Amino acid sequence: MTKKLTVSLLDYGAGNVRSVRNAITSCGYSIVDIASPSQIDEADVIVFPGVGSYHSAMSVLKNEGYDAALREYLGKDRPYLGICLGMQTLFESSEETNESGHKGAPLPGLGVIPGRVVKFDESKRSVPHIGWNGAIPHQKSPAMKYVKQDSAKGHGEEVYFVHSYYAPITEENKQWVLTRTTYEGQEYISSVQRGNVVATQFHPEKSGTTGLNFLKGFLEAVENGTLSQTTPLPVNPDQHTQLVKRVVVALDVRSNDAGDLVVTKGDQYDVRESCEVAGRGGVRNLGKPVQLAARYYDEG
Repeated sequence: MTKKLTVSLLDYGAGNVRSVRNAITSCGYSIVDIASPSQIDEADVIVFPGVGSYHSAMSVLKNEGYDAALREYLGKDRPYLGICLGMQTLFESSEETNESGHKGAPLPGLGVIPGRVVKFDESKRSVPHIGWNGAIPHQKSPAMKYVKQDSAKGHGEEVYFVHSYYAPITEENKQWVLTRTTYEGQEYISSVQRGNVVATQFHPEKSGTTGLNFLKGFLEAVENGTLSQTTPLPVNPDQHTQLVKRVVVALDVRSNDAGDLVVTKGDQYDVRESCEVAGRGGVRNLGKPVQLAARYYDEG
């Protein structure tokens, strides 16, 4: 059932955001694409799934006139969800502008959150940070309503990250921190919230059930007007997160002689069972793709 709230999606054309669209619609919400700055003030809620480089994103936002409209929208504490680069652009600037060939002072970001986005130290860890990692909560938020917390780990279920730049936690921006994450010894901001403005460094749309639950909690809170009702949580500086190993199962799916899709396994491209009588056996059948995928997902 489609909800009454309509999500305004800011896709500035830098990459594929189909997975974000699918995640939003799977939560029961319709989408309208923002095609001009004038639509920003009309939005119920804006989702900005930024992809690409900081420099290119801010260049497009500035050249198309979105930057001023976004600053005004955010300044009014209107509902907003930034994803990945959509979070980084909320900060004052980023080192990435210079590394992408820009000369002179870094292009300013939207300047909503104090601080500068910097690159992970490649001499101390692998860059980029790719994979599933935890997020330690600094605030209790309606956006996290459906995200399960693991008291033993001190954080919720793992979410998916892919990034080379991060926002350090500082005295000036610590009140914005919704969650923090550790990557090989480096603590950083993995999500922010103040009032109705929320953003994540992780990708909810790529984080399976946990990501969908986050989106569901966020959009429901926007719809019922409770999003800004956050509460600070005690912070333990000795708690840390780490990358977790995930086994990705590749299913070899073929059609059998009856035309049904089955999961099979071949030996040098031979997927048929051996047969002692004349002719060859049928296509090796290890099960139905959907059922096997669901089983592997449930087993982690």
